Amino acid sequence: MTYDLVALVDGRPSSDDVLAGLSAAGEELGVRAVSGGAVVQLCGEDNLPLVSIELPLLIQVPGEVERMLGTTVGVVDTPAWWVEIRATARDGAREVAEQYATTLINRLGGKVWTSDGVRTAQHETPQNASEGTD
Repeated sequence: MTYDLVALVDGRPSSDDVLAGLSAAGEELGVRAVSGGAVVQLCGEDNLPLVSIELPLLIQVPGEVERMLGTTVGVVDTPAWWVEIRATARDGAREVAEQYATTLINRLGGKVWTSDGVRTAQHETPQNASEGTD
């Protein structure tokens, strides 16, 4: 059975954000694109997938997050970027998925929905908020 997470991030994930998440999830993991590049998989040493990450989806309609999840996640300001992350049942996959999601929300702000509940970023100010200022 899979373990699903949805990172609801406040800003559009850049290439740097995605790479930071992949690196934080485990530098020893293999990375491959599937489904025409719409999904990135993090793979173990055996080249079998541990985690699948879908391309971010822009959510612009208020209440749409709750409708899609079928539950209340608290206040989610729109627009928000929906990043779906699915861990396989393999050992360590859940932790890899959690680390990826945590890195995204720590960099961009937002919340992570899981079947265990909702959590917010550990740092309220996104790391890249000061980029471009000297």
